[in-house]
Amino acid sequence: MGFRRYKERIDNLEQAVWAGAVLDITCQRCKRTSSNWAWLVYNRRGTKLTNETPMRTPVAGFYCKGCRRKVTVIMVPRQTGDL
Repeated sequence: MGFRRYKERIDNLEQAVWAGAVLDITCQRCKRTSSNWAWLVYNRRGTKLTNETPMRTPVAGFYCKGCRRKVTVIMVPRQTGDL
């Protein structure tokens, strides 16, 4: 028995969680990029993320450590699940 790979395109946060994806999260203000597992982003307090939160579009409500303020970010899943 092996681990099944998620081979479809990841379009929303729920699919990213099921795929076990790592998300590259880019601040739209200072262009700082950080990486985090999709399930950690989904369970994060203080953000109003739902299952249908789209990938590759601006999402508000994140705190940037570079800007030190609330910003909008773009989340893009990586191809592999390596952090």
